[in-house]
Amino acid sequence: MIGLLFSGQGAQKTGLTHDLYLQEPRYRQIIDQASAVLNWDLPALMFDDRYADKLAQTQYAQPVILAQSYGLFQLIRDYLPAPSEALGLSLGEYSALACGDYLDFATILKVIQRRGELMQHASDQVHSKMVALMHASLAQVQTACQRAQTHGVVAVANVNTPQQIVIGGEIAAVDAATAWLQQQDRHIRKVTLAVSGAFHTPLMQPIQAQLQDVLAPLVWQKGKFRVWSTTTQQVFTPENLTATLTSQLVSPTNFAATLTSLVDQLTAVIEVGPGRTLLGFTKKILPTLPRYQIDSIDKLAATRSALGG
Repeated sequence: MIGLLFSGQGAQKTGLTHDLYLQEPRYRQIIDQASAVLNWDLPALMFDDRYADKLAQTQYAQPVILAQSYGLFQLIRDYLPAPSEALGLSLGEYSALACGDYLDFATILKVIQRRGELMQHASDQVHSKMVALMHASLAQVQTACQRAQTHGVVAVANVNTPQQIVIGGEIAAVDAATAWLQQQDRHIRKVTLAVSGAFHTPLMQPIQAQLQDVLAPLVWQKGKFRVWSTTTQQVFTPENLTATLTSQLVSPTNFAATLTSLVDQLTAVIEVGPGRTLLGFTKKILPTLPRYQIDSIDKLAATRSALGG
């Protein structure tokens, strides 16, 4: 069965999906619809280099990626087999829920617009950072975070693969945790992420109640395919959606464990969104599982050739 992987924040890059916007009417229709809902010029944000700095900001990046993902999903519906499972990375869970018809696209787009604004606001209140650590075990990273608490808030934010773990928090605490790890093992590498805040850490707690107020009135439906939470490793249901998405703000994601739990149910995966970040993780976690992209005309054609319709 086909599994869909929905991209998270950081996947955005100026110019991606431009050929689809020009040549695929269904994709262009969704991007133009999103522009109208948000009262933004999405094509300018997505394709014009002059707006690259703006596209990197949380409050803009999140709605753009959601719109791109929803538009790409229309091409899956038109050209490819129906999926049975889906998971997303943080923001990607909202994209998956929109595509699975748990809630209508326009409503989820407005929710994500507000979520992005709240997360940007929380990030502006404290000097923070996120760092990806390669070749460190989860136990090592957890120990490092505990030792660094004297320098401020730092916590595990994402377990992307068994060998790539992201931590986030106040700058001094993140630096202390990273330095201790590299003292313990010189093979551990670090990459500072180009994000505006320490997402999925306690630094997002100040906006939890506000996000819950946004989510609580929504009437979720039973979706057309299963969407798995990467914070709980459980299937989303109309009953648990508000609580799970609210706690997601401060809870670590575990893409590695969630994908591994689906190994017996998947014959291939498609990344739905710009870029191939999640396919890179998948290659590390399940190296023999076939992986496909659809974010350009050529990649869509190759995926259609491989998987049929």
